[in-house]
Amino acid sequence: MHYKLKLLALALSVISPLTFADEIEKITVHGLQHHDDGTYTNVYLGSDVTVISNEMIQSAGGVDINKILSQFVPGLFANGRAGRHTDTDYSLQGSRPQDILWLLDGNRLNNRLYGSTYTDSINPMMIERIEVIKGSQSVLFGSEAIAGVINIITKSYQGSDAGELSLAADTLPSYDLSGFVSSEIDSFQLSLAASSSQSEGYALWPDEEYSPTAVLDKERGYQMNNLNAKLRWSLSDAQQLTVFAQYSDGLLERPLAYDAILSENDRKQTIAYADWQLQVSEQFLLQAKVNYQHWDSHYSEITLDEKGNAEVTYWQQYWGFKDLGASVTANYQTEAGSQWIFGGQYEEFEGADEVMLFTAEKDQSYSLFSQYQPEIDALPDTQLSVGARVNHLANDETIWVANLALTQDITQRLQFKASLGNGYRQPTASELHSQVGTLGNADLIAETSNSINLGVHYQGDISLTVDGFWRSIDNLIEPRAITGAEFIYDNLDARVESYGIDLHLVTELSSQLLMELSGSYASAERQDTGEQIERVPEYTGFAKLSYDVNDDIAVWVSGQYVGEFVDYGLIAGDYLLANVGIQAWITEQQDQQLSLTVDNLFDSEVTQSIFKHGHKAQYPIASLGAPRTLQLQYRYLF
Repeated sequence: MHYKLKLLALALSVISPLTFADEIEKITVHGLQHHDDGTYTNVYLGSDVTVISNEMIQSAGGVDINKILSQFVPGLFANGRAGRHTDTDYSLQGSRPQDILWLLDGNRLNNRLYGSTYTDSINPMMIERIEVIKGSQSVLFGSEAIAGVINIITKSYQGSDAGELSLAADTLPSYDLSGFVSSEIDSFQLSLAASSSQSEGYALWPDEEYSPTAVLDKERGYQMNNLNAKLRWSLSDAQQLTVFAQYSDGLLERPLAYDAILSENDRKQTIAYADWQLQVSEQFLLQAKVNYQHWDSHYSEITLDEKGNAEVTYWQQYWGFKDLGASVTANYQTEAGSQWIFGGQYEEFEGADEVMLFTAEKDQSYSLFSQYQPEIDALPDTQLSVGARVNHLANDETIWVANLALTQDITQRLQFKASLGNGYRQPTASELHSQVGTLGNADLIAETSNSINLGVHYQGDISLTVDGFWRSIDNLIEPRAITGAEFIYDNLDARVESYGIDLHLVTELSSQLLMELSGSYASAERQDTGEQIERVPEYTGFAKLSYDVNDDIAVWVSGQYVGEFVDYGLIAGDYLLANVGIQAWITEQQDQQLSLTVDNLFDSEVTQSIFKHGHKAQYPIASLGAPRTLQLQYRYLF
């Protein structure tokens, strides 16, 4: 079956230089195979795809997913608002965070409580690779897949027993201890991973910005512990069952600049899924999946007024949710080589927030979808796919989405991609029900979108990818004033239109020196005001030089630029950070490695975001990015 073009991910590894293929190679696979990562091969057609390998993760320091994504994905802005293990602003090709769908092994991570995804509980030690797929993917994945999909793929058994131990420490100070082991016993393949992270953090604001009654401990610290297991059972030559479970337990400080002497979240999270696949024949594959996510967080806040009177504003106030999903798909390949995907999906959600004073009762949504990829003998260099999905949402709203994609080999070195599609996003529980701050509106309908992505990829002496995009969103859900100081969520008449371009260049300057350059421009304007939407920088850029001293030692230097953006009405961003690093194998067997990285080399003071208490009316304050930070990491492979 000719089912896809090789993913020419610009895999930058500082351990060994990138070797370019002489041509764009087409892979031929005879018959359908089990999907080890829970995704479908068809989704790559017409889409720009960035694959971040495990080696790239290690070269970036290996402990912070946002740092990893910022380095290697052109067009993606990943900004932890208060460092690691905190709320993060994500923007992909000019999108809002809620326009990006996050997956773990192909299973949905996004929650409908606030539309956000907290990736900080994912242990990077367990990640095999990360795939970032740009453009609308709603046909196969449903709500939120408007700007693209980010799929975190966990490690599995790799053919032999293996393990890894990692210890990292930095000057904030922070400490990260992680371990991974994988083994095969008869028909069972088992992988186990665990991690523990803690930090004293850094001060988010200058001393003069803290009120006299603010917390004395001005650094934002955290503790996060993680344990997960993955079991793959070969029931027969034609059947396999994969079961995954992860438990996370964290205590995360949330310092306030105004008057809080304590503000923290006590969080517990469980993620699990089961994936059963039956290969009926070489042409027919059945798959059934069930995924579950349970989030329990308790927020506490104690304030102190100017007279020294303490008040327990909140104490162990609950906010959390439960997500349950199930899907059944059939993947069929015709004798001529064309491929069909048919599937159905069920999702169930419930949640509550005692701080925002709402409860979201259990609701369900249902979807049916199909995608067709024809094999056209007269067009051997052309690959097409067309798909459609119908969604019945919890409010009895019905939404249709469709997608058309093309991948065309122009020459052996030049490839053209195009995709046209639409998507949707369901209202979150807070948008529907919140009783504090901006009020919920039970009459909200889903946002809908249309998008176009066009791109070319050249693979020769250099590797160059250029991807242009356009997207519009209707029925935008935004706060609307109802009185002088009261706001309510509403579907606005205003439309948001985003357009721009992503560039990515990788070239070998010599046999030992590798250069990577990337940049993006994203206009994301509200059509009623003509203003760029908040927390979306127009310009971002990244550059990196990697030099292999020999087979054991590699050094690199990088620079990252973030353009200015608006946050709570103030200007943030507009900064350039420099970073350096060195990695060295310290044994002949290359089973022990030391890495030293220095982030923010020149100790630049930058405005990373703007702080404003989410449910109080105090003034906004500029939040600082992390100071110069040295990190030392030791890895032992066995």
